[in-house]
Amino acid sequence: MKKVEEKAYAKINLVLNIGDLRPDGYHDIQTIMQSLELHDDVTVEQTGGTGITVTASVDTIPTDESNLAVKAVKAFAAKTGVPADGLSIHIEKRIPVAAGLGGGSSDAAATLRALNVLYETNLSVDELAEIGIEVGSDVPFCVHGGCAYVEGKGDMVFPTTPMPQCIIVIGKPDLAISTEKMYQRFDQAELPQRADHTPEIMLGLRWENLKAVAESVGNAFEQVLMKNERNTVDMMKEVMNQFGTLGTAMTGSGPAVFGIFDNELYARVASETLRQRLKGNPEIVETEPMLSK
Repeated sequence: MKKVEEKAYAKINLVLNIGDLRPDGYHDIQTIMQSLELHDDVTVEQTGGTGITVTASVDTIPTDESNLAVKAVKAFAAKTGVPADGLSIHIEKRIPVAAGLGGGSSDAAATLRALNVLYETNLSVDELAEIGIEVGSDVPFCVHGGCAYVEGKGDMVFPTTPMPQCIIVIGKPDLAISTEKMYQRFDQAELPQRADHTPEIMLGLRWENLKAVAESVGNAFEQVLMKNERNTVDMMKEVMNQFGTLGTAMTGSGPAVFGIFDNELYARVASETLRQRLKGNPEIVETEPMLSK
């Protein structure tokens, strides 16, 4: 039986703007996403049996039909006509779960790429991304990888110059923040107009100017954090700033916060300080932008 292994790369949102609720239930977004070297390993194997089985190296992700990798198999089968049966999927998890880092979406994207090889369907990246939007709004970007400006419901992906070399410190506090609830809060809140720094980031990327990119990062979801969530996010950003980050923001719907560093020692000290300051079971990761796919 054949098997294919794929890397599923985490992502951060350098900027995230939330637009109106669409008739299809999605929100219009405008964001710049960057893939990271931090990744899960996804193995898809033909078993010769029936059904789809999912296993994982952690017990914090679902292994039933709610797993996005399973949804990716079914969407791929619906598009191509291949049998969505007799498959095992193993996810070696390194990306913090429910953090805003796109772990589930990236696992789904890796599954689509693996299926394309396994069944020799020869779909293009764009065709895989079209299937991906049926699974989740971050999946098309995760299929592409690299760095891209993304808009619409996540289906319009425009690759751009990746971030310059740097160290990215990610802190995921012991908090649970539902993406669905964050969107609900956003719809219910009366929020002031906030500055959109997308143009500054795009120019910074084009000029390969890390400082210009980092100084312009931001996330609209930070406006709707509850008091305890805001206190934790603000503390993490304060630690990052204290130890020399060029810029820091929450990624996705949170609660993970990233800091961009150009000094390895400062990044390491910031990581250790976060481990000491955060309560419960936080996850702290040092990684880098994925500079090539």
